[in-house]
Amino acid sequence: MMNKYLPGFCVLLGLSVGCALFPLLAYAAGPATGGPYVNEAKLHCEQLDVKVETFCQLDKSAEEQCFLQRAQLRHGITGKLTEKFYLYENYLKDQSLITGMLCVKGSNKKNKVILRSTNLGNCKGCEWSDYFSETGEFLGSDRTMFGATNSKPKKLPHNFDEKISYETDAAGNMVTIEEVYVDRRLRKEK
Repeated sequence: MMNKYLPGFCVLLGLSVGCALFPLLAYAAGPATGGPYVNEAKLHCEQLDVKVETFCQLDKSAEEQCFLQRAQLRHGITGKLTEKFYLYENYLKDQSLITGMLCVKGSNKKNKVILRSTNLGNCKGCEWSDYFSETGEFLGSDRTMFGATNSKPKKLPHNFDEKISYETDAAGNMVTIEEVYVDRRLRKEK
């Protein structure tokens, strides 16, 4: 003879297991359903290996909302690691993410790294560059607003161009050895 409570118990058990597994299935579905994702961009500049990780998630309308970037500069010979975090607390309005990494030629024959945010001239106050030495040391920033970092702000001295000295071309632009675009869009797996 079958226990009269067994069918109800089985239904209840099935619902409980289903409810417990649903969040796991939703998480396994990943970014397509709004989960977090990380994009990574890399640049090699003489003895420095530079990596920028962009932490994002999709909002309800499938727009990328990126709230944190981590820049790592590792010196190949000494192994010294410089790590800088860029926190975008108001990331729905603050779209001043790092968009590019540049390896530029220094006039002292030692290449430098520039991390920059640009929107191609659409908002001059929103564009900025952070400068790093050939050893990965943070030299300073020309940013005037937006974003927060884990390091003390360091405004560039008025004679920065003369002091650090970059090699320039005939038009007066820094000589760029390599430039890498830092993408925040969710990449579709092939």
